[in-house]
Amino acid sequence: MTTKPDDTPEDHVIVGLSIEPGLLPEWFEEVQAVATAHCIRMGVRDDPDDWLVKVELPRDRVPAFSAELEARWEDFVARRRAEGRWEAAEE
Repeated sequence: MTTKPDDTPEDHVIVGLSIEPGLLPEWFEEVQAVATAHCIRMGVRDDPDDWLVKVELPRDRVPAFSAELEARWEDFVARRRAEGRWEAAEE
């Protein structure tokens, strides 16, 4: 989690996620879908080396956000493995 901007309510948190270029754009699309369902706002800093995604959400939504993100990650990895596009270095 990161420092809150001045306009972030006390009962909200900011979560930062880093996405490696080899996972783009598919993993970003998954993160975006989860954020849309759970978060108040989302910001992205795209960089050639990785993307930094920051989301703001109510503290009580963090468990559901994390659980859905983890489930989508497992599906994402399984899909990539089935397609032969997963390398051990990515784990």
